Amino acid sequence: MAAFVSAVERVTRGAAALCLAAMLALVLAQVGLRYSGAGVPAFTEELARYAMIWMTLLAMAVAVREGSHIGIDFIPATLRAKAPRAAKWLEAMFDLLSVALFIILIWQGIDMVSFAFVQRSEGLQIRLAYPYVIMPIAFLLAALFALSRRLLEREAA
Repeated sequence: MAAFVSAVERVTRGAAALCLAAMLALVLAQVGLRYSGAGVPAFTEELARYAMIWMTLLAMAVAVREGSHIGIDFIPATLRAKAPRAAKWLEAMFDLLSVALFIILIWQGIDMVSFAFVQRSEGLQIRLAYPYVIMPIAFLLAALFALSRRLLEREAA
């Protein structure tokens, strides 16, 4: 399982890096075209925005894998010194709450994609479901990474 999760993480990191590169190229092209006097194609701004959203959500999943996502660390850090077992239990509860939230967001993301399937974007004239599909994917990855982190810590102990 650890090898599979590591491979998924590498692919996720690579996809986020590609989104960053695409966003950078599109924004630089916009700036260059504006200052050269040429017209800027309308789709570049929209595509750069979608790349930024995809990059952010994919990077969020990787942050969950590394345990560097936003979390409440004050109470577990205080407990670690005085009651290590209670701190581990509390951290496990926070992870389970995170997974529950990710599952809700997966469900909402699927609902959003199905709703957006009939709508089209202004600049690219594509179905809005295509840019929105990253929501359930990213939260599925986040849930997988949170569960795997907890399971791999348990195996190591």
